Amino acid sequence: MKNRKMKIVTYLKAKYKSEESKIKIAVSPGRANLIGGHTDYNMGFVLPCALDKDTMLAAAPNQTDIVNLYSLNLKKSVSFSLKNLEFKAEDRWANYAKGICYYLMQAGYEIGGIDGVLHGTVPIGSGMSSSAALETSIGYVFQLLYNLDIPPLELIKIAYRAEREFVGVQCGIMDQYVSVAGEKNSVIFIDCRSLDYEVIKMPSEDISVLILHTNVKRAAGSALNDRKNECFDAVKILQKHDSSIEALRDVTPEFFEKYKGDLPHTLQKRVQHVIYENQRVIDAKKALQQGDLELLGKLMLESHQSLADLYEVSSKELDAMVKISKEVPGVIGSRMTGAGLGGAVVSLVEKGKVDKLMNEVLLEYPKITNKQPIAYYCSISDGVREVPV
Repeated sequence: MKNRKMKIVTYLKAKYKSEESKIKIAVSPGRANLIGGHTDYNMGFVLPCALDKDTMLAAAPNQTDIVNLYSLNLKKSVSFSLKNLEFKAEDRWANYAKGICYYLMQAGYEIGGIDGVLHGTVPIGSGMSSSAALETSIGYVFQLLYNLDIPPLELIKIAYRAEREFVGVQCGIMDQYVSVAGEKNSVIFIDCRSLDYEVIKMPSEDISVLILHTNVKRAAGSALNDRKNECFDAVKILQKHDSSIEALRDVTPEFFEKYKGDLPHTLQKRVQHVIYENQRVIDAKKALQQGDLELLGKLMLESHQSLADLYEVSSKELDAMVKISKEVPGVIGSRMTGAGLGGAVVSLVEKGKVDKLMNEVLLEYPKITNKQPIAYYCSISDGVREVPV
């Protein structure tokens, strides 16, 4: 991290003439969701962890109303005025930054222009939420530079609104939540209705997180919006039998079995996934608390199968990665992570068996898909934080 930080700060000082004494650095993690696929926007439960793949942003105030940002990854700069924060499709990643500024000011926080240089190690389109890492790093650096007292939950909500309302991706709140609230060597059980959360320590430090990228860029933006609308349509139909239902979180298995005939076949499948996935998250939390890794792995595989068969957001590449992983001794569990239709699989692996899994994937995955996989060895990290210059 030291060399990377030095490179970012050096570039910031050279490009924008920023004084080192005024520079602040925020680091915000990506995430892997161990279980709870597409339950967050249905007001359900999720069980993610923050990863040490992150966005690092160094910035300084510039005494104007202009925000200037440079991406070392893309080798591109963007600039926009705080007086003219409008979504423009051609601005791409700059829209996330605009959204953060818009909702910070809407919430009454006084901010000014900044010059910033950022670098990300969260692979874009991997299902590890590079967007939430970007959003929360920008929000947090404004907090540092302008001495804002933003409660963590408010920062989460601001980042969530930036992506959902400003950019227009119909996501749930999980990604932004774990990017802020993540804790080292722990998973976060989140109730996406109450926004309460519980920190659960991993039962052993000898468990590694391996992200196995299919080398298919996630293309789930429109599919995510479609699935969300399908769930909302199902709620409207089920409300005819019980007006207290506000989200699929409120539908019990018994209620679903009684009235599922009222739902079109596609909506039946979506609802079935969400109902039983919520229960799997609760069961997975208990399994972790009891150190029952065998049950956790079983639940992760069941989750993936449900996402493939009922929610229809898997792919042949994701399925192949899970199939290969589950045959390797020492792999606790695997499932797709992220919205799906590309991206990555998360595997929990005994530390001594990581190389075995990586070698097996490198050997077998190209035979099935004619694509080369990418493996990321990860540690479970803290949420967004300041690092010294």
